[in-house]
Parts: sequence; structure tokens; C-alpha cells
Amino acid sequence: MDMNVIGLHIHELRNQCRFIEASVDILNQSMENQAAVGAFFGLQNIMLGSNQLARMLWSPRKKGKERAAGLRQVLELPEKYPLNNENILALVDQADEANDQWIAQSKDQYILYDFIGDIANSRHKDVEPKNIFRAFDPTTKIYAFRGVSYNLDALLKAIADVSNRVNQIHQRLYPDQWKEVEPEAPVEDAAPAEDTKAAPKKTAPKKTPAKKPAAKKAAPKKAAAKK
Repeated sequence: MDMNVIGLHIHELRNQCRFIEASVDILNQSMENQAAVGAFFGLQNIMLGSNQLARMLWSPRKKGKERAAGLRQVLELPEKYPLNNENILALVDQADEANDQWIAQSKDQYILYDFIGDIANSRHKDVEPKNIFRAFDPTTKIYAFRGVSYNLDALLKAIADVSNRVNQIHQRLYPDQWKEVEPEAPVEDAAPAEDTKAAPKKTAPKKTPAKKPAAKKAAPKKAAAKK
């Protein structure tokens, strides 16, 4: 594969990893603020980013298999991998029809929709996983969507590994983008006024204990990227 083409794919893979990281922040902030819409927004974006990574690196279509294999070779990623999952790969395929199918199969069943909480210790404890349209259990870190359950911690750990490998290659291809920007020196007044009064001290607000995040950004192990 041409290095320019590889570079473009690596750049986009890095973007998707960064988008997922931002989505984890949104999820954690929303959970802390008990904002269900924000939490599901963050979860949806994590899954969409996972779908993008999966299809770029483990394309299920014949036309994309050569590209995917080439990128995996550069990143030294195996064929068998948590992101190479048929449910993740097909997450947005014919989404409208997938919704219709879920509605049809769950007819006359006890269903759960847009729930956040410990399902096992709730009044919904007997619901079958296949009848959950959308739910997040912060205790088990399981995100359920359209009858399929995803282990969020395991998923983010795999994404962190991909991100680490991608960053190593990206830094070699685009070193200028990784140079630290030197902070600007503070601007000083040439002739400060003699009668300037000192600003009153501000009382530091009391800090409240931080809540446990809903999702952790897994620290990736260093992987030897292929030169």
C-alpha cells in the first residue's frame, strides 16, 4: 500500500480514537450530572467510533479486505481481536430495518428502553437481554443496544491499544504535528501605575469528592509498531 494512502488512513484512525476519548469524557460528565441524554449520547458515539475503527481494520466487505489487512500489518494487529466483532461491524448497517426487526421480535415481551442503573437490583431484573433496546449498567459497565450487550471496559481497553499503535505510526509520519507548542511569555506592562492596588485574595472553593467515572480510559501497553 502506498505510504501516502497509509498516512491518510492512519490520520483518520487517530481521529476516531480521539473522538471516542472525547465521548468517554461526555459519558462520565453526564453520569456525574445524572443527565441520561448526555450519557446515551456519549455511549452512542463510543459505539459509532468503534464501528469506524472495526470496519477500517477488519472490513467485512471484499473490497475493503486488502486495505484492512495492509493497515493491520502496519499496526501489527492480529485478525482475532475484540473489535473484530460482527455486532460492532454491522452496528449501523440498515439501522432502520434492524430497529423494525427488534420491535417485531420483542412484541408482547417485557422490554426495557433507555434505562441507566443496576439492572440486577432493579424491578427490571428479569428482563431478557434480547428485549433491551438501550440501557447502561454502571455497575457491570455493560451497554446494551438493540438486544446486544457490550462490555464497555473491554471495548475501551482494545481501543486504547489500537490508539497507542496508531499514535506511534502517526508520530513517525507526521512528526511536526507532535512538536510541543511553546507557551507564550506573559505580557508585562512597560510602566505599571504606581498607585495600583493589590487585588483582593479570592477564597478557594471547597472541593467535593470526585465520583467514580462510569468508564475508564484504559492505559494502553506500549506496542512495538512496525517500521
